Amino acid sequence: MDLYDDNNEEALHLFAIEALAEEIHQSVDTVKTVYERELARLKAEARVKNYLALFTSRRTREVLLQMRT
Repeated sequence: MDLYDDNNEEALHLFAIEALAEEIHQSVDTVKTVYERELARLKAEARVKNYLALFTSRRTREVLLQMRT
């Protein structure tokens, strides 16, 4: 199973990953690893997918900030 349904969805999530990496001063690779893990987990249970980027970004931010402390 592919994580992204199409190129537009992939572009949306990659934009979110890059923005989050800049915001929390982490590498894009680090953020992408955590983000895609969280996205897969959330997407598997999602009925409505419109807000996945928002929820995934929020959860990824929390995970990465906790790792810093």
